Amino acid sequence: MKILHLGDLHIGKRVNDFSMLEDQEFVLNQATSLIKKEKIKALLISGDVFDKPVASIEAINLFCKFLEDVNKLNTKIYIIPGNHDNSERLNYLSSFAQKSDIYFAKTFEGEIQKYNLDNEIVIYLMPYLYPAIIKKYYPDIEFKSYNDAIKKVVDDIKLDNKKTNILVAHQFVTGKNQKIIHSESEQKQAGLIDEINCDIFKKFDYTALGHLHCAQSAGYKNIRYSGSILKYSLSEINQKKVFTILDIKDKKITLDFKDIEFLRDIKCYRGKLNEFLNKDFYSKIKTDDYIYFILEDEGIIDAKKELSTIYPNIMLLEFDNDFTRNLNNIEFKNKKENLSSEELFFDFFETQTNSKINDFQKKLIIDCFNNKETI
Repeated sequence: MKILHLGDLHIGKRVNDFSMLEDQEFVLNQATSLIKKEKIKALLISGDVFDKPVASIEAINLFCKFLEDVNKLNTKIYIIPGNHDNSERLNYLSSFAQKSDIYFAKTFEGEIQKYNLDNEIVIYLMPYLYPAIIKKYYPDIEFKSYNDAIKKVVDDIKLDNKKTNILVAHQFVTGKNQKIIHSESEQKQAGLIDEINCDIFKKFDYTALGHLHCAQSAGYKNIRYSGSILKYSLSEINQKKVFTILDIKDKKITLDFKDIEFLRDIKCYRGKLNEFLNKDFYSKIKTDDYIYFILEDEGIIDAKKELSTIYPNIMLLEFDNDFTRNLNNIEFKNKKENLSSEELFFDFFETQTNSKINDFQKKLIIDCFNNKETI
C-alpha cells in the first residue's frame, strides 16, 4: 500500500506581496496526478493547510477543489491543523466529510483520534498542541516543559503492534546531535521552548511531521518532515521540495521521494545592473521566476524599473556596495554619533560622490544649515 505525506501547504500565502495561489494550484495538481499514477491509497496532510487562521475564499476554494480531485481517485484523506490553522474552522464539516473518506483531526479533548485504514494500518491524528491545551485534561500533573506535555499525550496512545501505526503531527521535533534545518518563513517560539525530543515518537512505525519547511528526518529516518510544497523564503532557495511516498508491505516502510516541479522558482542573482539587462544573461534563465537581485553598482537610480521590463516578478532588490556596507557597519555608525549635523552631511556627501568635499562646498552646506542665503 502506498501513502502520500504532504504538509505545510500554506494555501493563500503571499511572499513579498506576491500571491502564491497560482503556484500552489500548480503543485497540488501535480500531487493529484502523482496519486493517480502511483495508486496512492491514502493522503496525509500534516498541518498548516492555510497560511492564516481566517483563510481567503480563494484559498478555501483551491483546497476544496484539491480534496474533491483526490477524493474522485478513491484515496482516503487524513488532515490535521497546524499552528497557522484555525482548528475549529478546518474541521467544521468533519462529520459530513467522513462520509467521503476525508478525516479531519478534531480539537484535542484529552485523547488522540485514530482511524483504521484497510485493517492493516492505524492512522493517529494529533492536532497542533501546546501545554496550555493539554493541561486542561491532566489537571493533577505539573508539566515542566513543552516536551513533558507532549510526551504524556503520546505515552497515553495504546498501539496495536500487529498493525502499522502512523502518527500525523505538527510539532517542532528534533533529533539528538542532529542539525535541524530552519527556514525564515517558519514561525519560531522564543528560545525554542517548543522543542520536542524525537524519542517520544519511536514507538510509531512512521511519524508524518509538519511545521519545518525543509524536507528532512528528525532523529530517525521514520520520523520525517514532509517540508513545504513551495519555497516560501530566500532561505529555502537551495532546498529541494519533494513529495514523500510511503510504500508499506508487511509493516516494512520504504520511502520514495519525487521532486516537486514549480510554475515559478525562487532565484537570487548578484552582480551589476548592466549584466542583468544584457540578453546574453537573461536569455539563459527563466525571466518569470521570483527573483531577488543584489546589485553591486553605486549611484543607480530606478534600477527596479529597468529590470521589471525583463523580469516581471522581482521579489526584492538590494544594493551591496561600499555605501550600503558602511551604513550597516556598527563601527561606522558609532563613529558618527558625536558628529554635528553639518559633519554628518559632509560624510554623506563624500560617501555618495566618492570624492573629498572642498571648502566652498563645506561653506555652502554650513550656510544652508544656518538658514543663510548663499546664492
